[in-house]
Amino acid sequence: MEYKSLAISFRIELGFHAANNEGAGGTNVMEPRRITVGDKEYDGISGEIIRHHILEEFVKLCRDNGVSLHQRCHGLVPDRCREEVKQRMQNEKVSKLLPEQHYSALSGEILKNCALCDVGGYLVALQQQQDKVEGTLKRDSCFEVGWLISEHPAIVNYTQHSAYDPDPEKHNIFVQNMRNGIYGGVLRIDLDRIGFNDWWWLKGNDQQGQKGNDQQGQKGNDQQGQKGNDQQYVIAKEERAKRIRLLLQAIRRWLLSPSFAKQAGWLQHMSGLLEGSIVLSKDGPAPFCSPIKFELENGDPNKPVIRQNREYRDVLDKLKDDCGNTLEVHRFNGPADFKKKIMMIEEEFEKKEGSNGGNKGNPSSS
Repeated sequence: MEYKSLAISFRIELGFHAANNEGAGGTNVMEPRRITVGDKEYDGISGEIIRHHILEEFVKLCRDNGVSLHQRCHGLVPDRCREEVKQRMQNEKVSKLLPEQHYSALSGEILKNCALCDVGGYLVALQQQQDKVEGTLKRDSCFEVGWLISEHPAIVNYTQHSAYDPDPEKHNIFVQNMRNGIYGGVLRIDLDRIGFNDWWWLKGNDQQGQKGNDQQGQKGNDQQGQKGNDQQYVIAKEERAKRIRLLLQAIRRWLLSPSFAKQAGWLQHMSGLLEGSIVLSKDGPAPFCSPIKFELENGDPNKPVIRQNREYRDVLDKLKDDCGNTLEVHRFNGPADFKKKIMMIEEEFEKKEGSNGGNKGNPSSS
């Protein structure tokens, strides 16, 4: 594919929320997650929780669009493909995973059968005593998300509540925080790793199960236009384009209507502030630039602060000018503009899906 990577640098305002907390610490006060810089505290929302909700949306889109998932991955389980690896080992009477003998064929089978394992990665760790087989198998995620960090010191209010109980003597008093802020965020997708078997280079030494994998997958790959990349990519280019499009769609849905861990009674107020830049790269990881920056107040090394980085989009525009046609940069100002710009990119990948991959009439593609 032409594009190898995509990155988004963005500012977003979230009001009156309780999106990410450290816990109660043995008290009845729910403490917000904080980032301390010098003598100031800034609000932070973990990239892990953002990534989880994007993947949750991705799984829904896969179901709606007929993209293959392992059975347990429909539930976004943390131990992805663990049972599938165990089952294959038991079927082939393999007691221990060995890189040279098993990694290539087993990884290829996992990626073909499950888009979530492909995009989100996995870590399988099996122990003889517990699982009757042993070994590890890993795949790094194809996309990364940074923390949302406020561009100003944390604005936190505390409110007291009680958990209702019919017995008035058992009303549990607790204190919940509520925060407001304008946050800077970054994320990046390794587009060229989707469908890519990280262990392809061990294929020549893969003995156990490789013959079966060749019979079931290699022939199909040849038919689907993967000639020249059979050892590296285990799914057809049309399927890769579809998975990429659905991941972009999941990110779009999240940015337009963010989901977090604690929202049932603390849904954030959205002001409409959403701006940033989308960068597409054709020759390596897409660059990004944070909307926040670290500074020393009045040059004093004892007074570090975080401030808004007003030049972050100018930096990316300048980089695009210097790099020529290897980069594309799309600025957006507001939710509607963001939706328009990213849907243009989604449509480029939709064209690569072929006649069967469009789903133009599917409401899930809206």
